[in-house]
Amino acid sequence: MKKIIAATVISLGLVGCMTPMTSTQQAMPEISQVIEVPNKTKDQIFEDSKIWIAQSFKSANNVIQYSDKSTGSIIGKGNIPYPCDGFIDCGAFGNDKVNFTIKIDTKENKARVTINDVTRTNLTYVQGAINNIGKDVPITIVQHQQKIAVKLNNVIEQYKTAIISKQTNENW
Repeated sequence: MKKIIAATVISLGLVGCMTPMTSTQQAMPEISQVIEVPNKTKDQIFEDSKIWIAQSFKSANNVIQYSDKSTGSIIGKGNIPYPCDGFIDCGAFGNDKVNFTIKIDTKENKARVTINDVTRTNLTYVQGAINNIGKDVPITIVQHQQKIAVKLNNVIEQYKTAIISKQTNENW
């Protein structure tokens, strides 16, 4: 009996230590950044952007939904693993995917990267003989939106690093 009481007190203590989650009806805000790319033409930035997509995602053909060299626009669909941290968070969301639309607009010496339409595909599981096939759901917890925004900003930083440092090597 003492063990049951001790376990109850400990579990209540752990629940009391958890940070409460804040729900929101607001969709995850758009993330956008303009990147200065010195000494590169619109066409060079456009082609380097397509190369970055091919190298950063499993299949550029599945990611790129639209590209137009004349306007310098590329629109794609991508995903990243849900950025969980801690035992409870990773246990609940660790196998989920964060889906997003990425748009890259290019012009002389500049690129603008915009990420929006951010959703989460939850883990497929069976509960009570009902198969809950992974569904695309909005991200309605503010703390999740904040963690995901950090990871999506990292995606933009990876693009920025790749696009600025990309050098054409004619001597191969």
